[in-house]
Amino acid sequence: MSKIVVFLPDGASHAIDLRVKRAHIGRYPSNTVVLADPLVSGIHALLEENESGWWIEDLGSTNGTWINDKRVNSSLLLAEDVLRIGGCTLRLLPAADRPRKRDVEGERLEQEEDPPPPDFDPTDLIRP
Repeated sequence: MSKIVVFLPDGASHAIDLRVKRAHIGRYPSNTVVLADPLVSGIHALLEENESGWWIEDLGSTNGTWINDKRVNSSLLLAEDVLRIGGCTLRLLPAADRPRKRDVEGERLEQEEDPPPPDFDPTDLIRP
């Protein structure tokens, strides 16, 4: 399950489980992600998951939605992105989307590694 970590202007932070595919972000208590900051619009943005990942869309807010210090109307939100809404900073913690498998002993889960590209040659790792 994906999470969004919220850093409030006063320094407090908390994580919210994204249990739904569509989450409204804003100051009103009816939002999925409530940001009690006067610089945040009542219903500020929509966070929506689709086949390519999580998308953020500004819903006509007064102060805008910012990713990595650039104002956006809508954009794919990546884990390394810094999302700013009002005076709040948010970070996405996406769910592991890679297949998982049990190790030989069956005691723990491991993440499968991506196979090398078809044109990969081990000498590619050797520096000249």
